[in-house]
Amino acid sequence: MRAPFFSERPPFAKGFEIVQFKHRRHGTPPARRLIGTAAGILGAGLLLSACDDLVGDAGKALSMAPDYRPQDAGTVDHALCLLGFSAVPLTHIVTGHHLVDATVNGTPARFVVDTGANISVIDSATAGDFDLEEAGGGLPSIPIPAVSIAGAGKAQQMRLDSMTVGGMPVRQSTIMVADLGALSQVLGPLSGGRLDGLIGQDLLDEHRAVIDVARPMLYMIAADQDPAPVAAEDCGAVSAPASPPSPADE
Repeated sequence: MRAPFFSERPPFAKGFEIVQFKHRRHGTPPARRLIGTAAGILGAGLLLSACDDLVGDAGKALSMAPDYRPQDAGTVDHALCLLGFSAVPLTHIVTGHHLVDATVNGTPARFVVDTGANISVIDSATAGDFDLEEAGGGLPSIPIPAVSIAGAGKAQQMRLDSMTVGGMPVRQSTIMVADLGALSQVLGPLSGGRLDGLIGQDLLDEHRAVIDVARPMLYMIAADQDPAPVAAEDCGAVSAPASPPSPADE
């Protein structure tokens, strides 16, 4: 069996990964940012593996959706709810990646959440399903060096009419389309179906994302303000249940 390959990046800590990005207001990123990052987005933290046993275990690789308990005072769910965050359950697969269901221009899609990718990308193999149009006045196709995990190719900026992540509308007016090649071939079967692309820092930054890696759960602020506090009654707070007694206390 060939050993999995990871690009260099700090390992995730067990528990919470707070995605702390410099906040930017929505809008098309500067051309120099897209050009400077397009070469790296396809390789950041994504697994390349041809392990037959992983693919064979695809049916066992999907995690159960975590419980969301904003009504229980003292929980992370409640604390983030008060700050205006909405919760989006993630699907954990055997490679350690997290997947999220989304829609692109009203069509269902599935993405891998990649905090190491500077921008979000749709795989060119499935881009035709989403009724995308080239962004007016956007960037020309950007060459991607052969060192990326998808090999040589081009990325093109496309316009989005609408996009949701876990049912939450997101402020994403453009997205890159590129050949994700081996990424989709490996993670697609492990996800229980095809993989349409990756969610990167542009979307996570815009919605002040917080990721609970251990559960796993993605939290994002829907409102265009930070924080966006809500009334306590809107989170339905009740007292957290008492912990069961330990055997030593009985």
